[in-house]
Amino acid sequence: MNTATLDALARSLTGPFAFCGIAVRQGADAHFAIGTGDGIAADPDTLFRVASISKMVTAAAFEVAATGAGLARPYDVPAAEVLGFDLTHPQWPATPITLGMLMTHTSGLWDEGGYLFDGPIPVQFDPDAMFSPEEPGTFFRYCNLGYILLAAAAEKLSGRRFDEIVAKDVLGPHDIAGGLNWVGVPPPAMRNTLPTYRHDGQTFAPQIDAPPVHPNLTSCQLGLDTWRFSPQGGLRLSLRGMLTLADVLISANDTPLWQTADGPGDYLDGLMQDYGAGLQFLPDPPFYPRPLTGHFANAYGFKGGVWRDGEADISFAYALNGLPLGDEDDALCNVEHQIFAVIAAMKDR
Repeated sequence: MNTATLDALARSLTGPFAFCGIAVRQGADAHFAIGTGDGIAADPDTLFRVASISKMVTAAAFEVAATGAGLARPYDVPAAEVLGFDLTHPQWPATPITLGMLMTHTSGLWDEGGYLFDGPIPVQFDPDAMFSPEEPGTFFRYCNLGYILLAAAAEKLSGRRFDEIVAKDVLGPHDIAGGLNWVGVPPPAMRNTLPTYRHDGQTFAPQIDAPPVHPNLTSCQLGLDTWRFSPQGGLRLSLRGMLTLADVLISANDTPLWQTADGPGDYLDGLMQDYGAGLQFLPDPPFYPRPLTGHFANAYGFKGGVWRDGEADISFAYALNGLPLGDEDDALCNVEHQIFAVIAAMKDR
C-alpha cells in the first residue's frame, strides 16, 4: 500500500479544509492519513457527524428489528401497517407504500416539504407537501424523510428505542464507538470530538457540534419521536469507525433492491445508480474504474464516503470537513476526484 501518497494528499488539503481524513484497508493492512488546519486536532478515533453515511447504519438497524419481528419479506409490508398512521400518496391512494420503498427512496416522498420535525411524526406529517408527483414504486428520488420513517418502523417492530438497536446490534458487535446525535457515545469518546465547519472566506466557522449537544429524550415515544436521533444523517462516527463500516456492513448486504433499469429517477449524473439496504451500488461509477458499494455524504460543510471495491479487495473511507459557506453541490468536488484516483491506483500495488 502506497501510504506516502495518501499522507501527502491529506496534508495538502489542510488549506482548503479544516480536516481531511482518508482511511484505507487493503487485505489485512489498514492506514489512516490525516491532515488538519491550524489549531484543529484530530486522529483516527475523533468523532464527528457523518451525515448520510448514517443511512447504512439505519438500514442495518431496521433489518435487525424486522428479523426480530419475524417478517419473512419485510420490504413488501405496507409501511402504514407498521407505523400506525395513514401513509398514502394523495394522488395515488390505491398504491400501497411499502417498507422497501422507504428503504430504496422510491416511496414517492421527497424532502421538498421538510423533514426536520419538532413533534410527533403523525401530527406533523403533511402529505400534500411531503409527496412528490410520482407514483410510489415507480421513481427513484433520494429522500431523507423516508429514513426517518424507516427508523420509526424499526421502533414499532422491535418495541425498542432506535438508539438502543443501533448501539447493541449494529455498532456494538463490531466495537465501533459512535451514536446517533451523540446518544450512547461513551464518556471517554466524548472527549475527542470535532465540530463540522464551514469556511466563511476568512476562517473555519463551526456549524454544528460546538460543543456536542444531546437531544431531549424526555417523553420520547416509540415510533413517534424517532426524528430526535436524526437517523437520516445524525450518526457521529470516527474515521476508524467509517472504515469498519466499509468492511462489515457492505459485505453483509450485497444485493440491490432497486436498479436503474427498474425505472426513471433523479440519479445525479451517475452518482446514484442502484440502491439496496442503505447502500449505493455503483456498477459503473463515472469517477472510478471499478464497481463500488457504499454511501456518499454531504451536509453542513462535510463531504465524505464509505466504500468497498470488491474487485481490488480495498475498503476505504474519507472525510472532508470545512466546505465553503453556501456550497451545497452534491457533485464530486476536485478533491474527491483526487482521492478516488489515488485509491483506484492501489489495485496493482
